[in-house]
Amino acid sequence: MKNKKSFIKRLFLIFLLIILLAALGISYFIGHQVFLGSTQLVSNESTATVQISYWEENNFDLELFKKSYEIEKVELESSLDGHIIPADYIYAKDNKEKDRSRDIVILVHGLGGNRLTTYPFAEFFLDEGYNVIAYDQRSSGENTAKYTTFGYLESQDLRDYIKYVRNENKNNKIILWGMSFGGATVGIALGDEEINELVDLAILDCPISNMRYMLETEMEEMNTGIPLGYLLFTGNIVNQLKLGFSYDDADVTKYTSKTEVPVLIFNSKNDLVTPYFMGEDIYNSISHDNKKLVTVPDSEHAEIWIDYNDKYKNEILDFINTNIR
Repeated sequence: MKNKKSFIKRLFLIFLLIILLAALGISYFIGHQVFLGSTQLVSNESTATVQISYWEENNFDLELFKKSYEIEKVELESSLDGHIIPADYIYAKDNKEKDRSRDIVILVHGLGGNRLTTYPFAEFFLDEGYNVIAYDQRSSGENTAKYTTFGYLESQDLRDYIKYVRNENKNNKIILWGMSFGGATVGIALGDEEINELVDLAILDCPISNMRYMLETEMEEMNTGIPLGYLLFTGNIVNQLKLGFSYDDADVTKYTSKTEVPVLIFNSKNDLVTPYFMGEDIYNSISHDNKKLVTVPDSEHAEIWIDYNDKYKNEILDFINTNIR
């Protein structure tokens, strides 16, 4: 009788172990699917020609742009994992001598774009006398890094270009400009103590502030029938196992709270992609007073440049003149 009870007990424990392993296996599978869905948001193929429609929306003439400015291709090897980070180094309109000691703006495009989608913004800065670097973010354009991470790993590519500029010249001013997803990249980079010493000013256009919120919103729209908390929990575990950081590590406000760099933020109350509270959260996280939040009432996501072009330009020039001139 005792042997029979012992056998039943062992059988029950084996059954529980099988159930536990099955649950872990299912959880890992689900978490891996969430991981893939959240870190492979774009591809090189999907972003290869996206700039064409963007140029048309902005009435942008690429051939005229190429004739007006000197453009040189630059490629850096990532200090993070060795992938190539392609960029265009564009000289200011009045910089025919190709002087690299000029003040410079590094442009960071949004999700679904590539470095060429920043050309309309580049033109504004180039005409104001700045040199410009526009580079491809991870999995975009010609940058073949595998994962997109809401600015977390992307910020390392930006750091590499900041250091590239500073190694060439110790005295020129460095301005960062990032739109949407690129705004998160810039914001996270600003939390780095060394970058605070190297950068003079940052501009965030409709920035993402929180990776977890973006994933929650996306998953709610998918309506999978699986509890949202469970999806986020399993996805977060796999993300940490695969890439070494959690969703909360990609909270931009954790980094902007550490910055000493002057920051100008644009947002819109009609933005349904990065709601205006994201810009407010970043603004409120910045502990110093050299900051400004410009909010418009009616522009859709990342279209303040289109709807309020003169205001957009004037706000940037005023902020630059106030803080670094």
